Amino acid sequence: MSGRRSLARRRASPPTPRLAPEALPFQDPLEALIAEPPPPFLRGLYWLVAALFVALLAVATLAEVDVVVTGAGRLAPDAPPIVLQPMERAVIREIRVRPGDVVRRGQVLAVLDPAFAEADRAALAAQRRALASLLARLEAELADLPAPPGEDRDSALQAGLHARRQAFLAARLRALEEEMRGQQAAILTLEEAEAASAEQIAIARDVEALRARLLEGQIGSRLHYLEARARRIAAEQQRDQDRGRLRELRHALEQKRAERQGFLDDWRRQVIEEVARVRGELSRVEESLAKATRLAELTLVTAPEDGTVLEVARRSAGSVLREAEPLISLVPAAAPLIAEVALRSADIGQVRAGDPAVIKVDAFPFQRHGTLAGRLRAVAQESQAPRPGGEGEPGQAAGGPLHRAQVELDATGLRHPPEGARPIAGMTVTAEIRVGSRSVLSYFLFPLIRGVQESLREP
Repeated sequence: MSGRRSLARRRASPPTPRLAPEALPFQDPLEALIAEPPPPFLRGLYWLVAALFVALLAVATLAEVDVVVTGAGRLAPDAPPIVLQPMERAVIREIRVRPGDVVRRGQVLAVLDPAFAEADRAALAAQRRALASLLARLEAELADLPAPPGEDRDSALQAGLHARRQAFLAARLRALEEEMRGQQAAILTLEEAEAASAEQIAIARDVEALRARLLEGQIGSRLHYLEARARRIAAEQQRDQDRGRLRELRHALEQKRAERQGFLDDWRRQVIEEVARVRGELSRVEESLAKATRLAELTLVTAPEDGTVLEVARRSAGSVLREAEPLISLVPAAAPLIAEVALRSADIGQVRAGDPAVIKVDAFPFQRHGTLAGRLRAVAQESQAPRPGGEGEPGQAAGGPLHRAQVELDATGLRHPPEGARPIAGMTVTAEIRVGSRSVLSYFLFPLIRGVQESLREP
C-alpha cells in the first residue's frame, strides 16, 4: 500500500534527478526499480518494430503474386466426335459398351434388330432375280436366240414364256406367209390368164377384121361380123378385168408383206421398249438392294476407328430408335484433348489468347498427380446465361453471364497416374489462367481507394 502511495507521489511530483548507483541500495525498492536503467533488448525493441514495419512495407511493395482467372469445365476432343446413328427406324437388340470404354476399329459396339432390314433385302433380292431373268429372256428374244438356261424358278418361268412367245411369233408369221403364198398363186394364175387373153384378143381381132372384109365384099353376113366383134370386145373386157384383179392382188400382196414386216417391227419395238424399261427398273432395284444390304450390315454398329466411348444413348434392349437418332458417340484416339471451360463475364477483360493456364483434373487430385499445362486458345465473344436449375458447367457457380473458352493442352501426362487411368474426354476440370501479377500492397490499397472514391459522393 505504501508502495502505491509512493508511486502516486512520484507521478504527481516533478521528476527527481537520476540517483547515483551507490545510493540505490538505500532507496525504496520501487524507486530503485524505476531508477534502474532498462535492459538493452528493451531499448532496441522499438527499432526492431520500426525495422520490421519498414521491411514488411518494402516486401508488400516489391513482392508480386499471380493474378488468376478460374473457370470450370470439362475435357473435350480437339476434333468433332464420331456419332453413330441408324439410317432409319430400328430396334435395339444389344448395347455392348459403356461411356469410357476404349474400343478398337471394327469392334461391335451395338446390335440392332435385323428383321426389317433382312426382309427388305430378301424382297429386293427376289425382285432383282426376277428382273434379271426377264431381261435375259428379252435380250435372247431380241437376238433370236434360245432362252438362257437357269435352275431357279424365275429362269424356268421365263424360259417357258420365251417358248410360248416364239411359238406365237412363228404361227403368226406362218399365217401371213400362207396368205402371201395364196396371193402369189392367184397373181400367177391371173398373169397366165392375161397371156391367154392377149392371144384370144389377137385372134378375135383377126376374125373381126376378116369378117369386116367379107362384109364389105358382100360375101359374109353382118351377123357374123357382129358376133366376131362381140367376142373381141368380151375378150378385151376379160383382159381388163384380169388386169384389175391382178393389180388388186399385187397390192394386197404388198400389204401382206408390209403387214408382216410391220408385225416384226412392232414385235421388236415392244421387246426393245420392254428391255429398256426392265433395265431401268433393274438398275433401281440394284441400287435399292445395295442400300438394303448396307442397312442390313449396319445392324452391327461397329467402331470406324480406335477411340473412346464418350456417350451412349439411354436406351435399353427393345427400344426403338428414330432415324438419325444418336446412339453412340466416340472420341477418336488420335484426337488431342482440350479443356472447354466457362469464364465469368467480369473476368473476360483480363484474359487474352495465349495466356498460360494450369488445368486441374477433378478425377486426379493435383496434390498427388500434378496438373496439366496449357494455353488459352480462344474466348467466345457472346455470353450465355447460366442454365436454370444448376445445369451450367461443373463447378461453376451461377451468378452472372458466362463466356465459353478453350484451353489448348501442351501435354496430357500426369504424375504417377493410377494403372490404366488417363485423362479422357468428359472429365471435369478447373482451369486457372494466369493473366498477370499484382503487388501485395495493392490488396490493401485498392479497397481503401475504392472506399474513398465510392464514399465521397451522394447516391
